Amino acid sequence: MASPPNASEGEGNLSGGRVGAFAVLLLVDLLLVLVMLGTDKNLQTDFGAVAPYYAHWYGLLFEGIIDLLVAAALLATVALPALKGRAVSSRRGVVLVGLLWTVLALVAMVAIVETYQQVGFSSASQFSQYLFGTTAYPGALSYIPWLYDLLLSMYVVTALVGVVALARVRSPGAR
Repeated sequence: MASPPNASEGEGNLSGGRVGAFAVLLLVDLLLVLVMLGTDKNLQTDFGAVAPYYAHWYGLLFEGIIDLLVAAALLATVALPALKGRAVSSRRGVVLVGLLWTVLALVAMVAIVETYQQVGFSSASQFSQYLFGTTAYPGALSYIPWLYDLLLSMYVVTALVGVVALARVRSPGAR
């Protein structure tokens, strides 16, 4: 007869599930970034002013690459036996870095509105209407209007799951 898992094993499995969910959500964020990179002609060409690819496009590409790297690190802490046995503080550090990255991405997505002059808008509210509107902005090239909203919302969900994952990874010395 197999012995029941002890409490710390169960907590490790629970935290591993939360960390895994955090990683999967980062991969969903990456997928949305890739769709945006491929479909938003305004992002690619600064609203037709330059040949592909415009600086903001590269910024979003960088964001997607970081999403991928953080998700891979999180999945490694859950899936690789050598890393599963590492100190909780190491696993907690990886989750904390993932959470900090997600919060930074959220802040950047909101703060980007202040770059309205770089992309030819006369006000931040016009650029906000373009970014956060659910219908196409008048005169804009081809893009999916609600995709930025969806990506921002997914980063919020990802951050919330990251907070839960961080709370579930036991602190050193915690009981």
